[in-house]
Amino acid sequence: MTAPNHALTGALVGLVIENPWLAMPLAFISHFVCDAVPHYDPPIEDGVKRLDSKRFLNELILSGLICLLIVLVLALTRPRNWVLAIVCAFLATSPDLFWIPRFVQVKRTHTDKPPRGWFLRFHSFIQWQTGPKLIWLELVWFVGFSALITLRL
Repeated sequence: MTAPNHALTGALVGLVIENPWLAMPLAFISHFVCDAVPHYDPPIEDGVKRLDSKRFLNELILSGLICLLIVLVLALTRPRNWVLAIVCAFLATSPDLFWIPRFVQVKRTHTDKPPRGWFLRFHSFIQWQTGPKLIWLELVWFVGFSALITLRL
């Protein structure tokens, strides 16, 4: 799932569940639930070509800007639990930060190694169905969750 959809899912968790001790772990767990849903992935399958491509970098930057926009909308509209929603949006997106060392390694060495450690292997394993043809599902998710959040504003 793309970062904006993770952020929207986490934000909705924070807006709906008022107890932060429940909302924050659920937002983090939502990342893996979302990744288990078939979702978009860039069309380049080879890890080195994918992570080294300008398209991937552009999609990464665009995703980051959309996530920032989600946070700005929450901060400006200040719905009930807006701070918790922002924290949950970050927590729902945060597991992808564990991929940064792989990205840096590919950029430096132009080689890719399989994920090491149980966390990254699990994270990779649950993403059983991805590909460029699933962009429609990402768009439906984005529109749907944006609408649900709008109802909470």
